[in-house]
Amino acid sequence: MDGIQVRLGYAGPGRPVGVRTVHPLGLVAKAGRDYLVAETEQGLRTFRLSRVASVEATGEPVVRPDGFDLPTVWRSFAARLEQRLYATTVRARAEPGAMAILERLFDGRLHVGPVLPDGWTEIRVDGPTPEVVATQLAGLGARIEVLDPPEARERLARLAVELAGVYGPPESC
Repeated sequence: MDGIQVRLGYAGPGRPVGVRTVHPLGLVAKAGRDYLVAETEQGLRTFRLSRVASVEATGEPVVRPDGFDLPTVWRSFAARLEQRLYATTVRARAEPGAMAILERLFDGRLHVGPVLPDGWTEIRVDGPTPEVVATQLAGLGARIEVLDPPEARERLARLAVELAGVYGPPESC
């Protein structure tokens, strides 16, 4: 026998724990995180081990797909993830003091352009959607001005309204 199926208690990002039966096929370490690669009713999936809440053996044997090769499967998953991480680009300008923070936040997804006449720097940030990148940039406040796409600017405007609704204007205004 080449492994046993398990009932996996798993909480995906922003989701409650759900239980599913999976056929474990291999473990992979990537960037300090460990993942289980498993066959499920929906096909091959990865599960971050830090999100696993419980594991219960079923006693049933694992059904391994014909020709399964863990390194090949993992490269395919990694390539798809990479595509999602770089699916869109947000163009912005940043004040000089924000550059070190941006470099730490976005690492390989930050593209630094020329310094503009006003001393700010033109930047581009890659991400899964304009809204996600805008949300990630929002913490820098007025130290960043998002130029396009319009969806990123609209997300920042909605965030401003939401935050003002919760916190109200600052006392100094």
